[in-house]
Amino acid sequence: MNLLFPEYVQAYIESLVESGRSKLTLKQYESDIKKFITWLEKEKKSTNFETFAALQTEDIRAYFFYLRKQHLSQATIRRLASVLSRLMKFHQVIAAEEIHKLSEALPMRSLTENDFIKIEEYNRLIESLQTKESEKTKKSARNYLLDRNKAIVQLIRAYGLTPQEIHNLTMKNINFAQRELILQGNEVARKFILEEDIIKNIRAYFFSIPPLFRPKYHTLDPLFVAFNNISYSFQYDYDIQRPKFLSVRAIQEMIKDEVRKIPLRKISASTLRNTAILDYIKEGKRDEQIMKRFALTSEAALRRYKQFIETVFSEKSKGEQ
Repeated sequence: MNLLFPEYVQAYIESLVESGRSKLTLKQYESDIKKFITWLEKEKKSTNFETFAALQTEDIRAYFFYLRKQHLSQATIRRLASVLSRLMKFHQVIAAEEIHKLSEALPMRSLTENDFIKIEEYNRLIESLQTKESEKTKKSARNYLLDRNKAIVQLIRAYGLTPQEIHNLTMKNINFAQRELILQGNEVARKFILEEDIIKNIRAYFFSIPPLFRPKYHTLDPLFVAFNNISYSFQYDYDIQRPKFLSVRAIQEMIKDEVRKIPLRKISASTLRNTAILDYIKEGKRDEQIMKRFALTSEAALRRYKQFIETVFSEKSKGEQ
């Protein structure tokens, strides 16, 4: 806990601790909030709750302008906006409703074919994820995690889960018998009925964990546990008597490593998620269904996919003339 934070920020962070967020997630939240508090001190000469609660739309706009001057990426600014929005909603600050509207106004890069994974690329990735490495020269940590890695890639490609959502999954989120995965959002829960192959891979991974370190059913233990690639062991936090959560970075790096191993062009978790969203839109689902399923926070985010579909259709029509 950063003791330099005002009490209202500490109260929010403590609520995140109680909800079972990992140390890595808490560190990211603290870093993001620190940027806002730094701006608040510089701009308003005060970080007390009265100043915070009195912020208006023009103040939020000024904060975004301040962030843009630091040459931060669009994705980073949107993440900062999301964290600030949650902090404000926690304290029922009216300006929270303005944040996502203003973040929508930030220019978003148009999607191209490179933002999606082709069927043949995905098939090669899955094939690689099922292939063990030779252990003649050295032991491979990857061979312990094939079922886990395949399940993670499948969850992103089939259901559009983000690395952050996968990192946050606990044993309370999954029902092996019913093949259900339930994600609790800020407003509504999202339920997925997992494909047989995916639940089979998750179950195989789960039972590959030694009983001492294995997550317990119906608890806040992580579904995906951190793994030490040097000692070839699953990680356990003895301070809180719970397996350690697999980090977001570890998930992202695992996908990049698999892609490089094949090799394929640059493909990331975002590429897999983008394809899941695109497929769902092509099924003719309503906008509210799409936004709920993928937890999209703005219509601008959805609009990018629709614009891509329109562009592809337009180019195809020109080519047929």
